[in-house]
Amino acid sequence: MLDFEDLVALQTEALFESPYEVNGHLVPRVTEVIGKMIEEPSIAVWANSLGFRHQNYKRTLEGFARIGSLTHHGIEAFLSGQPIPLETPQFPMDSFRLWWMEMEKLNARALSTEVSLVCDHYGGTYDLMMEANGKVWLVDFKTSNHVTYKYWLQLAAYARVLRMQGVRIDGLLILQLSKYEVAFREYVLDLAWPSHAEYLEVCERTFLSLLYGYYHIKYLERRFKGEWPEVNTEQFSAAKRSLPPNP
Repeated sequence: MLDFEDLVALQTEALFESPYEVNGHLVPRVTEVIGKMIEEPSIAVWANSLGFRHQNYKRTLEGFARIGSLTHHGIEAFLSGQPIPLETPQFPMDSFRLWWMEMEKLNARALSTEVSLVCDHYGGTYDLMMEANGKVWLVDFKTSNHVTYKYWLQLAAYARVLRMQGVRIDGLLILQLSKYEVAFREYVLDLAWPSHAEYLEVCERTFLSLLYGYYHIKYLERRFKGEWPEVNTEQFSAAKRSLPPNP
């Protein structure tokens, strides 16, 4: 197991922005850690395809992020019995309603929504904790077109903090909501199944490994910028001119 005590000496909060704070210092977002440490080649392919169609990658990405954010707000309002905001995207919201109708057949009830979790070295916010058929589930909503294993790393990080707080979780669920039609897809880890429990354990260990590397990368970046400041361009050019010509 990695020794996380030494991370205290590597706090580099000046190099990342975060709404999460513990013991007077900032800690990074779970999503920031995963995004920084895992490359996603398909993103580059997708960005290139947008360029071929003369679409702005940043603007498109921000648009999708806005859909996800508005969907989360709409679901939170729905589950708390409040009016759903008018700007809530229709298809993802109707997809959630359809899913929730299925959950109500299992006597589902929302226990909490949009709750921030913080531990000594990271923070994040889960979407929903619910009870269904007497079991407690941690649920994450996604409006992405593609669901990958990285989302399990995110939920594993949240489940770890909940366990540290003494909260028992029986299962985890990723709910993919379509942006284009009324449809949903579930990805489920039922911890009563040994293979699912083992998968979650590996996800947790993997996230902690990424977290350990993340802090050290931030530390190395800060040290490099502090100890090797920007080169004086004039001196560098003069040094190049003094070199003998290549044979």
